[in-house]
Amino acid sequence: MGQDTAETGLSFERVVFFSDAVFAIVITLLVLEIKPPHLEHPDEITLRHALFELLPKFTGFVVSFMIVGMMWIEHHRIFRYIGHYDGGLLWRNLLMLLCVSFVPFPTALFSEFYFSRTAFVLYTASFGCVALTKLWVWHYAVGHGLVGTNVSDEVKQRIARRSWGVPMACALAIIISLVSVFMAPIAFALIPLFARLLAPRDKPGAAQLEAENS
Repeated sequence: MGQDTAETGLSFERVVFFSDAVFAIVITLLVLEIKPPHLEHPDEITLRHALFELLPKFTGFVVSFMIVGMMWIEHHRIFRYIGHYDGGLLWRNLLMLLCVSFVPFPTALFSEFYFSRTAFVLYTASFGCVALTKLWVWHYAVGHGLVGTNVSDEVKQRIARRSWGVPMACALAIIISLVSVFMAPIAFALIPLFARLLAPRDKPGAAQLEAENS
């Protein structure tokens, strides 16, 4: 069954609650990176100019909020299917949360140096790491019998396939950044499209997945 005897019940809910708390804290930290401008002689013109200079930070916050939010939704979805846990799952989930917790730093770095390819690659790679570790959690749960017995093989495969949406978008964003750092973030908007192409809703078993997620 895994490194330890699989367990269920209230203690498993604590795993989910802890994960939700980490996601919530990370999203809160994203907005805390945006500091109000300090002006020696404030007036309407200088304030508007200062707010305009904060536009990259606002953009970084919105993009990061949406991506982290999508990852939280996916994390919530896969844990609806996981009915048991063991030590191996806990450590893999903890590693995923480590990657999530790191996101505010590259977000702040790229918001400050939005013209830098290095900052953008680190920013993008942080999301890719979260997505890949989440996929690792799912594969471990499936491979070690921690997923509910009522979950079909098609649903298991569908979740695994759609989880590649974020890594694919991140890889595309990095490739585009080699040409233009300013155009590269557009690739993040393709995450839902990649997920849908990888796991079309008309596939067998999709009805069960959509019913469970509604």
